[in-house]
Amino acid sequence: MIRFPNPGSDIPSFIRIFQTLYTYLSDKSWFNLDDISGTMTSMNLAASSGHVGEQALALSTREDRSRDPLYNQSKMYAELFRTLGWMVSDDPDAALKFRFTLLGDHAAAADVDPRAIFEESVLGINYPNRILAIKGTEASRVFSAILRTASRLEGYTCRDEIILGVLNRDDIGDDAIDNIVTAVCSLRGSSARLTRAISDMSAQIGIQINTMQNYTRFPLAVLTYCGWFEKERTNRFYPGGRPVVMFKMTSYGRQRAEELDRAADIRLSQYESQPTEKQKALIRLGFYFMLQRANFDISPAIAQVAADQGVLRKDISDREVIFSPYQTIRPEIADNALGNTQAFRDGETDEKVAEMPQVYNVHVAVQQVTTIRLKQIASEEASTTTGSEIERKIAMHIKQKLSDREIAQSLFREYRTATKEVFYPLVADLFTILGFTCHASRTGINYERWDAIAVDDAYSIPIEIKSPTEELFISVKAVRQALENKIILLSRRSYATDWDTATLAVGYNTPNDRAEVSRLIADIKATFNVKIGIIDFLSLLTIATAAVRGDCGIHIGEIRQMEGLINVESV
Repeated sequence: MIRFPNPGSDIPSFIRIFQTLYTYLSDKSWFNLDDISGTMTSMNLAASSGHVGEQALALSTREDRSRDPLYNQSKMYAELFRTLGWMVSDDPDAALKFRFTLLGDHAAAADVDPRAIFEESVLGINYPNRILAIKGTEASRVFSAILRTASRLEGYTCRDEIILGVLNRDDIGDDAIDNIVTAVCSLRGSSARLTRAISDMSAQIGIQINTMQNYTRFPLAVLTYCGWFEKERTNRFYPGGRPVVMFKMTSYGRQRAEELDRAADIRLSQYESQPTEKQKALIRLGFYFMLQRANFDISPAIAQVAADQGVLRKDISDREVIFSPYQTIRPEIADNALGNTQAFRDGETDEKVAEMPQVYNVHVAVQQVTTIRLKQIASEEASTTTGSEIERKIAMHIKQKLSDREIAQSLFREYRTATKEVFYPLVADLFTILGFTCHASRTGINYERWDAIAVDDAYSIPIEIKSPTEELFISVKAVRQALENKIILLSRRSYATDWDTATLAVGYNTPNDRAEVSRLIADIKATFNVKIGIIDFLSLLTIATAAVRGDCGIHIGEIRQMEGLINVESV
């Protein structure tokens, strides 16, 4: 049976603990479980005997380390971080000495919204691999198998079905997923049959039922955190007993299942059967595609990606690769293919990340953030609308019972390759949904230097827009152009505004180098007394969705006074 450690089922806290460990331990060439325990207690992230901090560590420490609560908790965290590919044992023969991987560097960098890189990391989990020594013999990409089988099972699954159908079965082979579906279908219709099957499995593998079920706490938390499933208590599938907690697929979950069905899923045996040239191409394609799906900018590596796709054309055709090297093979092999040399490991993380083609500076500090808090709306129905195309799309998704996050992510993906001819009017329409009178400027109209304008009798806002085909990440160039827009608007007086009203830059993703952008915004404020707000497309979609759903706090005043990057929160 595939087993997941159980240090807790609060995924946001789990990610926060990793990022804290990274902050304090990434400058070490290696670290151990005591370093992890010491960091967690010093930051009040772990408790023992009702205490936190140094007292907790003192009360927990035992001469017999196997009886040390914090030591064992740190061991479970480390095992899960290794499973996600974020950490690795520094030496295959020294399993309790660790270092962070390049994938872990990116997980630590995604401190504003780590959900996407976490999602890609759990989908990257596959067995067998060269990272973990496990007791089971199953060959499975666990979370992919859960999604793909549930999509064929009316969009439902439950804990015991996952134990019987996924954690104790292979998913490799043309008929593997169908065989899992058949096995689960043979259980449905009788609560007694499911209970008997779980009891038989327990006896067969020699693991108590409660222990088997405890191994699923982390996976079940993943299903809802990633937005793939919602919980529903029902006896529809297992009549004759108490209602069962079923996991019902969301539209986003179905979308991911379809993507996984289409992808080229490369496992360890397939990788190791390839010649060296193709192995290196698989490492790079797998890693870069993973980062791209997690919203990282891979444009500096596009030439290499194209070359590797050519090398693997006969093997994968035009399909996207699912292969996570830091969760499948030894990291030194992955590092070599990606040009990530160990020379950077001795306290030079900043330099190392800056050298990589998929750069993402892990030590960023956002000096200005404007937080927009969205109200939780009880109603899931949107009023009938005859507005813009994007407003009708949002309303349609709301009627399909999608959450704000699911709607925003779906539309975010849909417009991933939008040109400025599509993207500029789309952004103007989204601001109109928020209550602004906004229109995109016409091409060739010289006196309208800005890309869009939110018109007001006294507080008009010029908007600089960058479509994803122009730049995936909002750059310092967009910030400078936003400043120019404000100065030109004030000098030409084509629309009424004042110095205190913000000027905006809107783009597909938040800035790749947020520290540099924040410094420039601060310098502009100090020199010109101009407020510059940065809004990424996903955040704009989220606010607009809340507005269509019926959120009365349209946030016009907050946006007019924006300074720095936007941060959207639900309250």
